[in-house]
Amino acid sequence: MNSAHTLPLVSLIIPTYNRWALLRQTLASVLAQTYPALEIIVVDDGSTDETMTRLTEYAGRVTVIQQSHQGVAAARNQGIRRAQGVYLTFLDDDDLIEPTKIARQAELLQSQPDVSLVHCGYYLSDKEGRLRDKVWLWPQADLLRQLACHNFIWSGAPLIRRECLAAVGLFAEQLTNAQDWDLWLRLALAGYGFAVIPEPLGTYRLQSDSMVTNLTRLEGAILTVLERTFNHPALPEPVAAAKPEAYSGMHLWLGGRGYATGQWEFGQRHLVQALQAQPAWRGQPETLLPLLRGHALDARVTDPPQFITDLFAHLPDEAEFLRPHYPWLLAYAQLGLALRYQASGNITEAGTEFAAALQTYPALTHHLDDLAPFLTQYALSLPVDEPVRFAAAVLSHLPISSPSILGDVALGWAFQAYYAGEMRFVPRRVLMAWRYQPALLKNRGSWAIFLKSFRRQGSGYAI
Repeated sequence: MNSAHTLPLVSLIIPTYNRWALLRQTLASVLAQTYPALEIIVVDDGSTDETMTRLTEYAGRVTVIQQSHQGVAAARNQGIRRAQGVYLTFLDDDDLIEPTKIARQAELLQSQPDVSLVHCGYYLSDKEGRLRDKVWLWPQADLLRQLACHNFIWSGAPLIRRECLAAVGLFAEQLTNAQDWDLWLRLALAGYGFAVIPEPLGTYRLQSDSMVTNLTRLEGAILTVLERTFNHPALPEPVAAAKPEAYSGMHLWLGGRGYATGQWEFGQRHLVQALQAQPAWRGQPETLLPLLRGHALDARVTDPPQFITDLFAHLPDEAEFLRPHYPWLLAYAQLGLALRYQASGNITEAGTEFAAALQTYPALTHHLDDLAPFLTQYALSLPVDEPVRFAAAVLSHLPISSPSILGDVALGWAFQAYYAGEMRFVPRRVLMAWRYQPALLKNRGSWAIFLKSFRRQGSGYAI
């Protein structure tokens, strides 16, 4: 077994400012890491609470740096300059990581020299620590294009080779937000290889005092990053062609944040700008509607039906073509809220919202081509232990009988186990998928992971 003396040193850097109660939980998750060669650096960014006094309890285990209040990017950069590790990772002072996160990522970097950054999936939780969603991230064939369109990498996810930052520079201190997205893009544009461990290895906590509530600063930072990216002289043509998608998507996201926080003019302006960047949406609202549904069901939105109600109460004239689709969107917002309640065990509230969705849009269950993938996605992304059982409970509230949905959920669950390296679970879940939906016997992917799971586990595996 490797010891701390033979493994590459990892430096984990935590910037903090006046959040001791949360920081202590973050430190507990870091100190529980199974990777022994770990340097923990906390950069206090001018806290005025008890942070510095309480950090003395960690003497000998945590290196503490103090600076005047300069912002998270400056704090991270200060930590980088003091760090000794050959691998670097960052964690906000309210987020958490699983005990094996760093060990698994470091092993991947050691075994794959062409990879410079390895990230992972993560959970989303509210400020009380209640899990909202599981974010599973699969390997991206067109990573730079996808990353240019939206930041899907959580700031606490990556483990990075130090020499890469020496080449592309540190976090951009002039940006008030989105500094992590800017850095990931600069690394990708420089040609560094990315990899992902496609399962949740940490928890991103959504705080009510998060900087994303300052929408003016957020807007400026996001548009600056987009401008830098799409004006990059070495931007590949397929990525450059994604500019309308990137701008429309970001304007739509910013508009959603405006509607979610009651900043109607901000929300209206960005919704209009999204339509200007993607004029085809006017003639094809069926493309835009699922995106709006997704924003209503964002984990940051505590009341999805109210989000849709507010959106249509403050709909700009340019978006009036959406008006006839209000019942559809409201019903899906109610359905999404019902799924959240079901996942958290609030069965009575779930039943109320299921009934409300069916009353709002009675044709909801008549269109399985839309409803089935929606239910499958949520069964696999909500924090439930048994997605198939959860999906069956959900279907009991709806006037449909669709074993094929259970088959799709079981197969997705099998693929999650396969990509997470949990081969012992794959055969049982694939067999479950085939049983619920025999047509999946023709699915080559299901056969591939079924057979590969036996080869990786050995012939002694029992189903």
